[in-house]
Amino acid sequence: MALVLVTGASGFVGSHVVDELLRQGYSVRGAVRSHNVLRVNKSYESFGDRFTTTIVDDLATSDLSQAVKGVDAIIHVASPLANSAAPQVILETAVSGTTRILDAALVGGVKQLIITASIGSVASPDDFWKEITISEKSYNPLTAEDALQPGAGGFLVYSVSKGLADLAVRDFKRAHPDFDVTTIHPSYIYGPLGSGQVYNTPASGTNRFIYGLISGAPDRPVPGYDRATRGIPVNVDVRDVARAHVLALKVPPSDAPKRFIVTSSRFTWKEAIELLAEARPELKGRLPVITGKEPAVPPFAIIDTSTTEAILGLKNYVKWQDTVLDTIDDLLRIEKELAVAAQ
Repeated sequence: MALVLVTGASGFVGSHVVDELLRQGYSVRGAVRSHNVLRVNKSYESFGDRFTTTIVDDLATSDLSQAVKGVDAIIHVASPLANSAAPQVILETAVSGTTRILDAALVGGVKQLIITASIGSVASPDDFWKEITISEKSYNPLTAEDALQPGAGGFLVYSVSKGLADLAVRDFKRAHPDFDVTTIHPSYIYGPLGSGQVYNTPASGTNRFIYGLISGAPDRPVPGYDRATRGIPVNVDVRDVARAHVLALKVPPSDAPKRFIVTSSRFTWKEAIELLAEARPELKGRLPVITGKEPAVPPFAIIDTSTTEAILGLKNYVKWQDTVLDTIDDLLRIEKELAVAAQ
């Protein structure tokens, strides 16, 4: 079976991609930072030599020649999320990480590259709140200048970073038309942790929104959706995102970069709270109080995933209810584990 390099193998999506590849019989080389090597290797020791690690401390500066040597394909997941880093740093890191892995794959003779993009690279944040249809043929029109404006929200900065990285992929494909490259564009990703995910807090990334449902003052209001903080009300389970990446390995090359949007359903935080109150009654004291005055979700764009279903064959997504419950259960497990470790 083919050997696949996975960048960001110790992260949320990357660890699930590793899990799915191993489940499907592939051999995997996980690119991880040096301080995570032991923890990741231990997670996959039962797979013997089908899983190995390679140290990549910084995609922007590390020598990637050994990481890509001898692999049949690369799944490039690693990318900075919107965080406390300066917007300029987030933009530069996303683009440089992508271009460096593209160059390394080309020089190393790798046959195929699949890149984790984002639904934010197929439209601007404002576009999602319009009554339009968004598909794999859509593009985020925002530029670096938009992300560097004072007051630009985290989702806007993140979506611009992914849009610029996506543009770099298209430019690379035009310069190297025979190179086989695919981009996967998931919406907000929730779900339990992967086998090799390294964590020091109960929740990080988008799972913080789920964890926020059981964190904070009991009289806090039910969160709503807005462009600055809560992003967009479309989601996908991380396990489906991993499946999409692995399915993409079997798609034949094309003249243009192959782009696949991966999103499954919509739910409101009010619906998630009601689900948890019924299915996990022991958590009622940790949930926001529903008052009947929760903000409504405004009109939202149609997300067309027909190409993803037709070409990748990705359907039968995990139901959002299962995603929420599985995520909460796993976050509670980690919460207890970290509390014990701190004693």
